[in-house]
Amino acid sequence: MTRDRLYRRVEVTAWVVIVLSSLVIAISSLGCAPTPTPLTPDATAAFYSTRVVKVLDVLRDAAIAGNELVPQKLTTDSTRQVVIWHKTAVKAIEGVPNGWQSAVKASLYALTCDPRAGSGTCTSPLKPAEVQWLTPYVGLAVVILAEVQ
Repeated sequence: MTRDRLYRRVEVTAWVVIVLSSLVIAISSLGCAPTPTPLTPDATAAFYSTRVVKVLDVLRDAAIAGNELVPQKLTTDSTRQVVIWHKTAVKAIEGVPNGWQSAVKASLYALTCDPRAGSGTCTSPLKPAEVQWLTPYVGLAVVILAEVQ
């Protein structure tokens, strides 16, 4: 009888893991969903700009989190630079409903000198170690910006 209970628990646990994994995969794939079909051009632009703003929020939040770590990954001045850049980028997105993509990408390059965001001469206000800390988030922003353009 004990062996049967053990097998039953393992079976139930396996099913719970399968169901939860399926839910996680399904929910995470919703973030990659294309725009709903019957949107007007203005609504489509708003849909994509909202996606970009959310990614820029993640980049800003990563900078703030890096500043709060011990030892700090970003200095307070560098974190301030990222927050000011974020605020300016969001204002650009809100102010110019169409055509903001290249300006945001260029400003991202000016902030980080990341080659995925642009090319040419660049002097980042951030230290190389700080840029390295933000690299995954910059990559995410570049991917979403490429999707929008």
